[in-house]
Amino acid sequence: MATIAEHSAYPPAVHEEFKRLARECYPCYQCGACTSSCPSGRELYRGPRRIVRLILAGDVEAVLKSDDLWRCTGCGSCTEVCRMEIDVAGILARLRQLEREHGADIRCPERSAAEVATSRLRKRPRIDTMQFGLAMMARGHMPKDKTGAAGTGMRLAKQMLPLGRTRQKNAGWPAAATGPAGAAGPAADAAITVPFYAGCSIPQNHALHALVRDVAAGFGVRLEEAADAGCCGHPSRGAVGSLFRTGEAVQTVCPACDDSLEKAGVSTIPLWDTLIARARRRGIGLQAAAPRFVPYVGCLADRDAALAALGAAAEMAGADMSASYPSLHSGCCGALGGTFRGATKASAMLLGFAAEQSAPVVSSCALCCDNLRSAARELKSDVAVHFWPEFFRAAPIALEDQPDD
Repeated sequence: MATIAEHSAYPPAVHEEFKRLARECYPCYQCGACTSSCPSGRELYRGPRRIVRLILAGDVEAVLKSDDLWRCTGCGSCTEVCRMEIDVAGILARLRQLEREHGADIRCPERSAAEVATSRLRKRPRIDTMQFGLAMMARGHMPKDKTGAAGTGMRLAKQMLPLGRTRQKNAGWPAAATGPAGAAGPAADAAITVPFYAGCSIPQNHALHALVRDVAAGFGVRLEEAADAGCCGHPSRGAVGSLFRTGEAVQTVCPACDDSLEKAGVSTIPLWDTLIARARRRGIGLQAAAPRFVPYVGCLADRDAALAALGAAAEMAGADMSASYPSLHSGCCGALGGTFRGATKASAMLLGFAAEQSAPVVSSCALCCDNLRSAARELKSDVAVHFWPEFFRAAPIALEDQPDD
């Protein structure tokens, strides 16, 4: 094992931690499974395998100056596939903490985003999208998708006006295709109420927030939103934990929230899974906004389960889900740095596949949708990108056709 140079500018505590990391990494025989499994693998300069190799070589400076540390999304795939049972994801998390404390030269958007989020979450319960964007620009990170950034800014500004607070229903759907609770949907007295954790981003998009609730109502599901729940902590990349605590399982609409809340000991259930299960029990039909689609589940979701859930929705709606090899549908869209770094290779490949299929992309993650739409604009792709409730909803049925629970 290489000896870490003692003349380095880093303090002894850093060298001691690197020695501990090297002992943990010692079984690595550089098979590359960690990098090949990484949803961000195509974007990385070094990747998990080379980071581990640099740890073993004692090259502290090369490791702590690598923005690959921050382009890691913490999905844990590298740890899951490691044949030598090395906790690669945990090692990368510890390296990010070392870089926070002793690094100085990394200026990648992912690191800046984590710093901005950490600063704000230590003072406020939620991330404000507009203030977050302004803080990122103040740090020199300009949005690659200026059209999308301007649109988001205009929407947020309009929502601050009295008329902007008016609830908008059924966005993007013709009136005949709605099916909220009532004559065209499940009977009001058969509805169930479930605890709901909305996260940061969706409540800041009033139309989308209302749409999620309306689509759930079409399945006879009322969402009881946790008051003042605050951010799940994910944007801070582990520096600020979730402040939300509850003893019951909560419905969620964001894989990043699922990941952070589960780490905080809160049990989560994707709302879309609940709606599909409800539809099956109640005999409620589904309808889709297009006859076929390409799925995208993102890097933080349970890939197989999320793809299976989208497949189940497609089957019930009579739509065709066009899927290629699984990693195409879970490659990282850029996560927190996507808007500022630009389209990822994974996004480009997914959009290219969707264009070949002449089909829109459907995702169960709103933030992934934002990044994919930005990528589509940057790449001049005309592929449409839909969030789950923008694409699926309950099919109108007559009350007398509804089975009893």
